Amino acid sequence: MQPTTTNDRLVTVDALRGFALLGIMLAHFIYWYTAGPLPDEVYGKYKDVGSQVADIFNNLFVTGKFFAFFSFLFGLSFYLQMRRLQHDPNTFLRRYSWRLILLLIIGLAHHALWMGDILSIYAPLGFVLLMLRKLNNKWVLITGLLLALNLPGKIIGLVQLLSHTQQGFGDFAAMATSYNALIDHGSLMDILKYNLNHLSTKFEFQVNSGRLFITLGFFLLGMFVGRKKMFENGIESKPLFRKIFRRSALVMGIALACGLGMFAADAILKLGWQQSPYAGYIFMIFYDVFNAALVVFFVTGLTLLMFTKGGRKFFFPMAPVGKMALSSYITQTIFGLILFYGVGFHLYTKTSPGLNYLIAITFFMCQMIFSKWWLQYFNYGPLEWLWRSGTLLKWQPMLKQKKETAPLAAPAEDAVIMQ
Repeated sequence: MQPTTTNDRLVTVDALRGFALLGIMLAHFIYWYTAGPLPDEVYGKYKDVGSQVADIFNNLFVTGKFFAFFSFLFGLSFYLQMRRLQHDPNTFLRRYSWRLILLLIIGLAHHALWMGDILSIYAPLGFVLLMLRKLNNKWVLITGLLLALNLPGKIIGLVQLLSHTQQGFGDFAAMATSYNALIDHGSLMDILKYNLNHLSTKFEFQVNSGRLFITLGFFLLGMFVGRKKMFENGIESKPLFRKIFRRSALVMGIALACGLGMFAADAILKLGWQQSPYAGYIFMIFYDVFNAALVVFFVTGLTLLMFTKGGRKFFFPMAPVGKMALSSYITQTIFGLILFYGVGFHLYTKTSPGLNYLIAITFFMCQMIFSKWWLQYFNYGPLEWLWRSGTLLKWQPMLKQKKETAPLAAPAEDAVIMQ
């Protein structure tokens, strides 16, 4: 199999994937690339304006959103790969299953370095997506929406609430203390042992928080959009993107207003809702709806921006990072560990959340420059090349032919979606 040429790729999808990686990086960098609970005094250490602004922005627009954003793109890519082999479904099933097994191996290795890894979550859910691939469009959309809104998590939470049981995350305070010590002065071997020992804790969190259901939901929504060829139809899909964008903005606004209204009523009327599990349950419904609507708002809004000349100029430079998503994602972890952890420069708690945001944005810009340079000379990112070669059980051509090494030209105005 020959490498996929740039003319066959969905540039907007790559740009969206690059933007998602920026969001994932911001979510992790703000608190020193940690992926577990920290003592309260660590979170409250910095009170400067920059850190407060970064914290509010992160909570409102970043945390809990970009894992779902990235999941949507995973589902879309899944469908595109399935369609390329639609003439031979058995080959697709075998190849994609093996591809997921390799992804799981990569994810477990990454988890050993950093507990926040999402690849070890994507791989098993990818097999669930394989089992659901033959659902008709109606059920893919309905199931995807219900999961993206965390309906299963809300049902589980309601049962626990009415039966007076609580979600079990273990001894939160003890874990925060041990995790804080690990980052501060743990050796590389300590990190590997700790993270591997807490693999089950991560999956427990994924279920109890509803993120496992939300991830699968956005997998399905991405597959649905792929089936509808919304990104491939170019300008023909623009009215539909605009319609979904407006509706997601409306839902997002209503959910946000309801959530803020609860906070305001509690503060003004002294209702004591912050201590009430029932009020907390209702607030989390608004929170999950807001998050899901915001992800759709991001996807459709950014896509609409990329129909414009200015939008393409700003977002298309992110496409090389998105094309090298696996390499870019792992590189962010390596940089975060070296920068903040005791095994590296040990800047944990020494830099403010505001400064960490600036560091993340700067590093992402470096990734944009590097990825653009790399893809002028190579067909794949380093890890993408290994993953693809392992999937096909044959070394794939890494170096581009000389005629392919020229920088990519910007796509024509009437070819916004397809390069």
